[in-house]
Formats: sequence, structure tokens, C-alpha cells
Amino acid sequence: MKSEDIVLGILSEKPSSGYEIKQKFSTIFSNFYNASFGSVYPILHNLEKQGKVTSKLLPQEGKPNKKVYSITNKGVEAFMEFLQSSVEQEKIKWDFMVRLYYAKRLSAIEQKVLITEEIRRREQEVNTLNQLKREDWENKMDSFQLFSFELGIKQKQLMIDELKRLLENLRV
Repeated sequence: MKSEDIVLGILSEKPSSGYEIKQKFSTIFSNFYNASFGSVYPILHNLEKQGKVTSKLLPQEGKPNKKVYSITNKGVEAFMEFLQSSVEQEKIKWDFMVRLYYAKRLSAIEQKVLITEEIRRREQEVNTLNQLKREDWENKMDSFQLFSFELGIKQKQLMIDELKRLLENLRV
């Protein structure tokens, strides 16, 4: 899976600006994929060069023109090929877990800070995702999208619960 596959998927739902696509990566897809603004725009430019997306400028009152991208038939075909291809083995790079694995080498205070900061980050992510859900996102998602979204929240909450348990054991 490449970032361009996800961008094509997003555009298959509706035409979107680069900013709107990045917002999807920061919210809905944050459970299982991440992309920066710095990667979204080159992807869109490349997809446009390949004829998989087109763009048009929409005038906005009091704001700069908004560039909106739409998927082409060639882009739909590429996205469908991705969906029908074999699922890749999951690739994980998790900085926090590597640090936690070696946390014995840190002082007790550093261990607690490491864990507490991760709990805080995860709680912020869960709060953001739950807020999106409250903003009627669940009524806009099909059952597969909702499953992916809710599973991500549950995974983050499980991590929070387990880290709190670990932190409590450190206090003994």
C-alpha cells in the first residue's frame, strides 16, 4: 500500500483539496496510516501527471482560490487494482515501543515521563476521534469504515489502559 492508494480512495468518495485530504490522514486514517502535508501535495502532483486525478481552481470570496482534485477513470481503475491486490504484510515502526523496550536503562523518573507522555498523546488522539464521531461522522460512514474507525479507538484505549497499569506497577 502506498500513500497514493489512499489518496485515490479519498478522492473516490468526493473531490477534495489537498488540505481536506491531509485532514483525513490526520483523523480517520490516523489509526493505521500517516502522511504529512509535505507528502500529500507531491502525491497529488504525481497522480495528476499520471492522469489519475485532475484539478480545478475554485474561487473563494475573501480567500485564495481553492485547488480541488477529482479522480479520473484511470484513477478509479488504479484504486480498484489496489483494492483487489493481495494484502501486504503489516509494517510497523513504533518509536515509543522501542524506547519502552529499553526503558530499564532510564531512571525511574524518565520511565514515568516516557509512559505519562505516551498516555497523554493517546488520550488526545482518542478524544479527537471521539469528537469526530460525535460530530455525526458515524452517520457518514459505511459499516466497514465505521468498523475501522472504532477499532482504532479501541486499540488506542487499550494501550492507554495497559500503560496506566504499567505506570501503577512502577509506583510499587
